[in-house]
Amino acid sequence: MDSILLLLVVYMAFYNGANDVSKGVATLCGSGLCGYRTALLWGAIWTVAGGITACFLASGLFKVFSNGIVSSDINLTVSFSVAVAIGVSTWVLLATKAGMPVSTTHSIVGSICGPVLFSMGPSKILWGSLGYKVLIPLLLSPVVAILVSAIIYKAGYGLLSRLSSYCLCIETRENVCCDGDGGVQAVACGSKSTLAKAGTAEDCAEGMGSFLRMDLNDMLHWISSALISFARALNDTPKIVAVLFASTAFAGGGLKSVFLLAALFMGLGSYLKGVRVTETLSNKITAMDRHDGVMANTATALLVLFATKFGMPVSTTHVSGGSIIGIGLKREDGTVNKKIVSEMLLAWLVTLPAAGAISGMAYMTLNHLV
Repeated sequence: MDSILLLLVVYMAFYNGANDVSKGVATLCGSGLCGYRTALLWGAIWTVAGGITACFLASGLFKVFSNGIVSSDINLTVSFSVAVAIGVSTWVLLATKAGMPVSTTHSIVGSICGPVLFSMGPSKILWGSLGYKVLIPLLLSPVVAILVSAIIYKAGYGLLSRLSSYCLCIETRENVCCDGDGGVQAVACGSKSTLAKAGTAEDCAEGMGSFLRMDLNDMLHWISSALISFARALNDTPKIVAVLFASTAFAGGGLKSVFLLAALFMGLGSYLKGVRVTETLSNKITAMDRHDGVMANTATALLVLFATKFGMPVSTTHVSGGSIIGIGLKREDGTVNKKIVSEMLLAWLVTLPAAGAISGMAYMTLNHLV
């Protein structure tokens, strides 16, 4: 049963990456900065980095999800953990296939509560702890994200517009040899040197042999995308690994190996299956330019990192979606696709009970079979 549980956790990690990588890279695609494959590769790299780092820096979230939701007198068997993993992975898989961004955090919370409600009743759930540590941060995060992105929009847009007039240029030049009399030979030696310089866009355009020119706004966009992908994995990996709470087979050093495995499969799922949900967030909520994308990413990254620092398991889905909606509301055209936003809100509301129902039924089935 432990082996089955580990496989399910790996499966969860894979589809977590597939659904959640979009939160970090959607603005890269939506603003036209790069294509989907490049964006997904970038997100996958930083997802793996964040997942590995979580093993050392995010133990607080592991504790919340391993022993902070249900009563301590419940005998949490491996079958219980398997049911939780089935509930999470099944719901996130269905949502990913539908191209709908959902919260892995909500899915885990619902999947933990489902078997308890089905077999032991509501008295065994720590409602106070659940509300304070999980539900309140989850419910407030999209609202805060909308407010933050809307507040910073005007000043941020002006600042980024000025930054766009400056760029970093990296170029290669062939070294020219001198003859014995100090004159310059007509034929270059063949060796090359690399030169990096910052300046205005006109300055960079004058460089010969340049192989990289990027304005500072675009640099910030790439950096903020990496930061979100890193922070998301830092916040999500402990939640996924915490599903192993009922198994003693992965305690101690074995747990670190599971963190590494989860991080790698999150990255793999990000690259292989992340396109569909990324399309929803990048193109279907609102139009955006490169300045909009940087501001949405900055708001998302700051809020997720703040939440991780204080052990609050916010949903990156809610934060990223809220940030993009806030940017859309403040744009000059003020256009937000209400149909898509309504579908997203519905998916967020349904996630917790749907995952709970799946895991509850799985738990009852496993108890009947074992």
